[in-house]
Amino acid sequence: MTFLRCVRLHDSDVNPKLLLFAGVLWFSLFLNVPCVPAQQSTPGGRMRLTKIVFTGLQRHSQKEAIAASGLQIGQLVDIPTLDAAAQRLFDSGLFKKLSYRYRTNGDQAVVTFVTEEEKGAAAPVVFDNFVWFSDEELLSAIRQQVPSFAGMANDSATSGISKALQQLLQDRKIAGRVEYAPSSDLSGGNVEHVFTVDGVKVPICSVHFSGATAVKESVLIMNSNSLIAGDYKQTFVFSFAKVNLIPIYRERGHLRASFRPPLAKLVAETTSNCKGGVNITLPVEEGPIYSWGKAEWAGNATLTNPELEAALGMKTGELANVLKIDKGLASTEQAYGRKGHLFPRLKGTPVFEDGSLSVTYRIEIKEGPQYRMGTLTINGLSESTTNRLLVRWKLKSREVYDASYLKEFLKTEMVLDVNEMGSPPRKISPEVKLDREKFIVDVIISVK
Repeated sequence: MTFLRCVRLHDSDVNPKLLLFAGVLWFSLFLNVPCVPAQQSTPGGRMRLTKIVFTGLQRHSQKEAIAASGLQIGQLVDIPTLDAAAQRLFDSGLFKKLSYRYRTNGDQAVVTFVTEEEKGAAAPVVFDNFVWFSDEELLSAIRQQVPSFAGMANDSATSGISKALQQLLQDRKIAGRVEYAPSSDLSGGNVEHVFTVDGVKVPICSVHFSGATAVKESVLIMNSNSLIAGDYKQTFVFSFAKVNLIPIYRERGHLRASFRPPLAKLVAETTSNCKGGVNITLPVEEGPIYSWGKAEWAGNATLTNPELEAALGMKTGELANVLKIDKGLASTEQAYGRKGHLFPRLKGTPVFEDGSLSVTYRIEIKEGPQYRMGTLTINGLSESTTNRLLVRWKLKSREVYDASYLKEFLKTEMVLDVNEMGSPPRKISPEVKLDREKFIVDVIISVK
């Protein structure tokens, strides 16, 4: 980001009409020309700052903006001082556009900053492995560059945060460099600004869990052994817990179990053989155990509710084991495959009844198109064997395609002619070709 420096105006020697013209000209330039550094030379000399004005503020106060500039009423300033103040304002991340002008009366000066505030949504800031500093130390350091920082930031503030963190490392003589990377989930949500110290190893010495009662801590530790001696990153450890440890709870009916971000504590090097490492604690909120209530189906036409219930296989009152629920949803998709719906989409949303500690799954179904059988081609066999197999193939042309039948046919019917093909055949390669416009399935079986 850059700023536009404006011409100095002297109250004592500028014709009022000329002053008005200069102001209109400057304002039109600000609106229509991108902010670029001015190359204009300015008379030397220092001025005493008597007033600081900000225009365009909506989300931030004059006090916050003045603090971000680093300027103070009464100080002596020159052009490099004002340029540096404008640069600090850009680095603060508060503003999308900024220019300044100043006017003098003798040796006194008034500076006006014309701003357009950054309107992007703020996202949480994550300090991935800054294990040498407390939260208060990090917050204080960043506020030197971004005075309004309180744990959230927009994109334009990230450069200022990086500068502040790098300076903090230098002050503590930690030989690392600050790396920044935005982070989000697969859908583009849950955006975070992640700052990491690169170039310094921080091994994990031990893992502990606070709040674990329903699942023994020893079980969680055993399932976290792969973390030990690895390089500590808060984001990685947090993701590891969600992927590898949450299923342990969900299998036991703790459907709302969750982990909070890990806490890392430097080990004392005089008493540990894990040099420069950390002990980490993962706080867990286990939540209650839920039983299965019922499923509510929506969007189904080909399969009836009883057929869907049979495929799902869950009974009212039994433990709401998410692994079993997921397996049942997969079985439901397979039931649709047997009816020609090769690409069904099922979305289950749990609705919790905390009074009865039961859960109802609202399952929205998009069945997708129904495919029908096209042709069967068998290559690599004698004509007589091929004809026998074609006769045994039960799916007729234009019948609803059964996605499970090909596997069954290969296991049962093909084995009857194993001697003809050789014992065993070197390779049987099935191939399914889809016509996505006519919704036809052609099957090709090659024997080599």
